[in-house]
Amino acid sequence: MAVYGRLLEGADLRGAGAVVREAIGARFPDLVDEVEGIAAGAGVRADELLAINARTELLGPGVAGECSVAARVGAGGASLAQNWDWHPDLRASRVVWSVEPSGGPPFTTVTEAGILGKLGVNAPGVACGLNFLTSSGDGGVAAGALPIHVLLRCVLDRCGSVLEALALLMGARVTASSCVTLAGVEPAGPCVVAVELSPGGAGVVWPDERGLLVHTNHFAVAPAGVRDTQPAEHPSTLLRAWKLAALVRGGVEAEAALASHFPAPEGICRHEDATAAWPDRRATLLSVVLDPAAPALRLAAGPPCEAAFADVELPWAAP
Repeated sequence: MAVYGRLLEGADLRGAGAVVREAIGARFPDLVDEVEGIAAGAGVRADELLAINARTELLGPGVAGECSVAARVGAGGASLAQNWDWHPDLRASRVVWSVEPSGGPPFTTVTEAGILGKLGVNAPGVACGLNFLTSSGDGGVAAGALPIHVLLRCVLDRCGSVLEALALLMGARVTASSCVTLAGVEPAGPCVVAVELSPGGAGVVWPDERGLLVHTNHFAVAPAGVRDTQPAEHPSTLLRAWKLAALVRGGVEAEAALASHFPAPEGICRHEDATAAWPDRRATLLSVVLDPAAPALRLAAGPPCEAAFADVELPWAAP
C-alpha cells in the first residue's frame, strides 16, 4: 500500500474506495467482505485497499506497458505462459494464493498481497493471464464499472468453463483497458482466446492457424470509440509481440522464450533501469506457465533468465 500510495500520489483513495465498494458490492458482496477482512487483518483502511484493487483504473492511460503472454492450443491441449512486469518496488507484494470458496471452484492465483486475483488456474480447468493496455478512454473508477482485478478473480472463482468466462468478460463494463487471455478445456476439447477490454467495449483475439496466441501491450483488434495509446508511447510492445511469436513458432519452449531480452532495454524479460524516473521503472517480477487440463502452475520467482521454474503445489487438486 505504501508503494501504491506513492504511485497514485494525489489520488483520493478513500473516495475511489467508496465507488469501488458500491460497484463490487452490487454484484459480488462477498468480495467486499473479503477485502474488508484482509484490511482488518493487515491493519489498513478497507476503503484504501478497495481502491488499490482498482489500481489499473486509477493509474490511467499514461502508464508504461507491461507483460508478455504466449498461449497455445492444439491436439496436446492448451497452455498459457507469461511474464509479469511491474514496478520493482512491488517484489515484496508477490503472493501465490490458493482458495477453496464455499460457493465456487477452488483456484490458485499469483497476485499481489491484498489484491483479489490476477494470473491463475481453477479446478474446472480455466486459466487466465493479463496484459496491461491503455486507450484514450481510460481513467478513474465509475459507478457500475468493475475493476479488472475483480474480473480476474471472478474468472477464477465463478467460472466453470471458458464459455462462462467469456460471458463474464464480454458483458463487463470497464473504465481501464486490459487484455485477459483464457486457456481452458471445454467438454469437446481445449481452447485459447483473448478478450481485449476497453471503455469502448470488448474485442476478441483468436489463435493463429498454428494455435498460437501472443499478446503484449497493444490492441490486436482496433478498439471501438477509443484510441490505442501504447504503440506510439511505448513501441517496444510491437517488437516484443513479434519476437515472442517468432521464438515460439520456431520451436523454442515458452519458458525459454520468456527469457529473451529483445528488444533491450524494454525486453520480453525486463530488468530495472535505476536511472529511469521512479514511477516509470519496470522489471519482470515473475513468470508463470499454466496448464488448465492437469491442472498445473509452474512459477519462476523472478526474471526467467535468472530464476528457475518450479511446480507450485495446488492443494485443491487431486493427487
